[in-house]
Order: sequence, then C-alpha cells, then structure tokens
Amino acid sequence: MRCSVIKSSRGRIPRKKVAAVAKVIEEQEEPPEGQVLIIFVTDREIRRLNRQFRHIDKATDVLSFNIDANASPDAVLGEVYISTETANRNAREDGISSEEMIIRLCVHGILHLLGYDHKSRRERTTMEISERLILSRVGIG
Repeated sequence: MRCSVIKSSRGRIPRKKVAAVAKVIEEQEEPPEGQVLIIFVTDREIRRLNRQFRHIDKATDVLSFNIDANASPDAVLGEVYISTETANRNAREDGISSEEMIIRLCVHGILHLLGYDHKSRRERTTMEISERLILSRVGIG
C-alpha cells in the first residue's frame, strides 16, 4: 500500500510521519496492493464533501472514500480527506499538537478504507485497539 499526500490547504503536513504510518499499517493490516490518497483540505471543501456524500451540512475532521476494490499496483484503494482547519481546532481542544492530530486522523481514515468502522460498540473497540497499536508503533501515545 502506497500513500500519496495531496495538499490544498494551509499548514505544515508531517509527510515523513504519514509515510511511517502507512508502513506500519501495511505491516499490521496487510492491506491489498494499491495506493491511498491522503488529501488535506479546508473546512469549506470538507463541508462540501460531507454535504454531498453524507448529507450532513457541516465541516468534519476526516472523510474516507473507497474507490477501487481490485487490488493492483495501479489501483487507487481510496481517498482520505482531512480538514487541516478542523484538525488544528480539535488538537487545541484535546491539548495535543496539530501533527499528532493529523497522524491520528490519517490512521483513522485509512482503517476505514480497510473495512473498520465504529457503528457498534464492538466495532468501535476493535478499531480503537488497532488505532492504538499503530499509533504506538509510530511513537504516539
């Protein structure tokens, strides 16, 4: 699984940490072959996507969209959209760095692409355990 970062928002993106996260997820989850696009956007753009695809008219921190179910080196497995503005606000509220919040959102978004969800208590627990394992392996408590 390759991760490509696309930035259409302001602020610094921890690209090396994103690459480290992708490597850990690849080792831990054994995802299908292909590429994941991580796209950093503004609140305005993520709100538009949220309204269009989820019918929720507000900005959110992360959205994931599966694209190609066929594993191949050229396949785009999915796209993860992260609002840097919302991530920065949430980081301040949670008392963590913006970099840490962005990495947490990358992990969360990619796990959604791999089939994880948090609709039920059991799903949420499973997803949280995987998130914690990945984050600890990249040095985030």
